[in-house]
Amino acid sequence: MDFQPHHVLGHFNLLDEEDENFDYQLLHHNGEQWLTFRLGKETYGLEILQVRELISYPESITRVPRLPLFLLGMINLRGMVLPIMDLRKRFEMAEYETGPFTVIIIVQIKSKVIGVVVDSVVDVVNLQQDNLLEAPEESTELDSKFVKGLANLRGEMVILLDLEQLLAPDELEQISMLR
Repeated sequence: MDFQPHHVLGHFNLLDEEDENFDYQLLHHNGEQWLTFRLGKETYGLEILQVRELISYPESITRVPRLPLFLLGMINLRGMVLPIMDLRKRFEMAEYETGPFTVIIIVQIKSKVIGVVVDSVVDVVNLQQDNLLEAPEESTELDSKFVKGLANLRGEMVILLDLEQLLAPDELEQISMLR
């Protein structure tokens, strides 16, 4: 099944109950919930408990001098100034032209709230323990320290990210000084 992006303000529903491969049990067991999203052709997941909200990509992000290149700058979200991280740049992936499906996922990493830019949001899914695989020791495309594990979701691999590893302690401190 090829995942298609959904508009952030619309209803997210990849789980097609009429699909013969549909695993209805994914919806009704007490597994961990993950927000899945796309970067390029790959699907990634973040633990839903660390996600605060989704917002459309803003018209402007204020660039701040001397930030690491993967930090695009800052936005003002209802009076709260938030740093914005481009996951493509963090993972050293090819640049991507923002479009109508580009989303900023507002997450909490340790005690810091930041925005994370992704190509598109896919869905919120429950993952059972038997769907989870251990993180690979090494990866050629993605630094394995960012990977919490892998999940097999209806035949497609989902890379489950460890948000706590996205920013090093010195990077978190640098962000803290921006406020």
